[in-house]
Amino acid sequence: MTKAMSWYWKAAAWVSIVALTSGVVMLVTARKNAVRLPTAQTAAASPTQAKVRPPGVAGGFYKADAAQLRKQVEDFLAAAKPPKLQGRLVALIVPHAGYDFAGSTAAFAFKLLQGHKYDTVVVVGPSHHRAFAGAAVTDSDAWATPLGNVPVDRTLCSRLLAASPRLRADDALHRGEHSIEVELPFLQVVLGDFQFCPVEVQDFSQMNCDAVADALVEALGDRNALLIASSDMSHFPATDDAAKVDADTLQVIKQMNPQRLSEWEIEALEQGVPGLECTLCGLGPVRIVMRAAIRLGADTAQVLAYTNSGRIDPRTAGRSVGYGAVALVDTGPDRRAAELDSVNLGELVSRQDQKQLLKIARTSLESYVRQHKIPHVTATSPALRRPRAVFVTLTLKHNGALRGCVGSFEPHSSLAQAVNIGVLAAAFRDPRFPPVTAGELDDIQISISILSPMRRIKDAGEIKLGKHGIVVCRGDREGVFLPEVAVEQGWDLETTLRELCVEKAHLPADAWQQPGTELWVFTTQHFSEADFA
Repeated sequence: MTKAMSWYWKAAAWVSIVALTSGVVMLVTARKNAVRLPTAQTAAASPTQAKVRPPGVAGGFYKADAAQLRKQVEDFLAAAKPPKLQGRLVALIVPHAGYDFAGSTAAFAFKLLQGHKYDTVVVVGPSHHRAFAGAAVTDSDAWATPLGNVPVDRTLCSRLLAASPRLRADDALHRGEHSIEVELPFLQVVLGDFQFCPVEVQDFSQMNCDAVADALVEALGDRNALLIASSDMSHFPATDDAAKVDADTLQVIKQMNPQRLSEWEIEALEQGVPGLECTLCGLGPVRIVMRAAIRLGADTAQVLAYTNSGRIDPRTAGRSVGYGAVALVDTGPDRRAAELDSVNLGELVSRQDQKQLLKIARTSLESYVRQHKIPHVTATSPALRRPRAVFVTLTLKHNGALRGCVGSFEPHSSLAQAVNIGVLAAAFRDPRFPPVTAGELDDIQISISILSPMRRIKDAGEIKLGKHGIVVCRGDREGVFLPEVAVEQGWDLETTLRELCVEKAHLPADAWQQPGTELWVFTTQHFSEADFA
């Protein structure tokens, strides 16, 4: 089994589903890779009781001596010559590695801030050490660096907590994490007095990133804010490979399409570049900031600078990390924000490609049952190489009974590979059924559903029965119906939502109307071996 396949089996987004009628009424039981922590309720401290987060990586990622640190930052800024922006600055993407490696690149972004003032600065960074759901702000009143204390925008933190239950205030999740802290000394030098809000994430899924980004926009209101996504680039190919992958990643960033960023990461990893582990270690923060920036008017990504560790220190040339600085700017009226939440599949998979996917699934199932081998898949069709989320369903031909069904809301591989592995998950990883045996193969029928990206909706009236699949989410409880469910059951919208809450998510019947409950919709393309019989 390849490294990509092994990882795919473990992907947290795979879910099992139970078909209750004709294989289409489905219950999702999420296999979480993180534990949701309770939201910390922290009252604002008085000036005499201020809670200050101490530096966690001073003396490691940057200098601990204040004078030396200020001089180093000022030298970086003096040497940086960023291009002139072609619009209003909304957000930055900045690296977070040690200053000796990434400081000169980060300076290209921070130099753009000289002479500017902001009501608040939001820094979104990834967690490198702890797994948790949602996102974490701080319960401190200030964060300290050798250059002094940076006051936390407690008002914005409170607004974020009120905007979404995915947010919690918990300094334990920030302890020892460098991704946000390392940006502060640069901000202190270029902005002087400012307040900021740290947002740390570890769940890079579309649903989490979109929800956090939208909560951020809601909480900011009309404040003059700067958004910063803290992220390094490729880890850990050789220098020349890093430069090539990172150049491609920067081109994707310039498309200003958050979903495409995640698709590109999958495509890049499947190219087999030696040593490559990711395209953006802060993929989630970049997705969050890009989506929020687009909603705040940004329409263009302007690359400011790039390098990698191998170019700075040849000792790392065989195992490089990329560093890029990018500005997200508003150049004028644009429809990009209105197009953020399309749930269309785009180009549908052709009938010929459907046939090929079903063949891949059948070959994989029979090969593994009989020989315990997963076939290698080489997809020639561009549609099959595109990352897509899928559900694979197995039913028995003689009576239509469900025999296994497993799927994912998030793409974790190319469509061809998702089907190649997904059929085996349906056959062997559905906890409600024993493993498929060789004697059953001739009686099994395979069906595939390809999912569009998810879109969160504010009003249930946006749901179009028969067209939209529906996800209800509250805390760690989720339930899903595919688009066919309501039509086949003859349900109206309210009945559909009540059944979804009670039977599938184990929530109160009216949970879909309550604050804190999220509704998401998606579309599907469904086909089966029966269609080609």
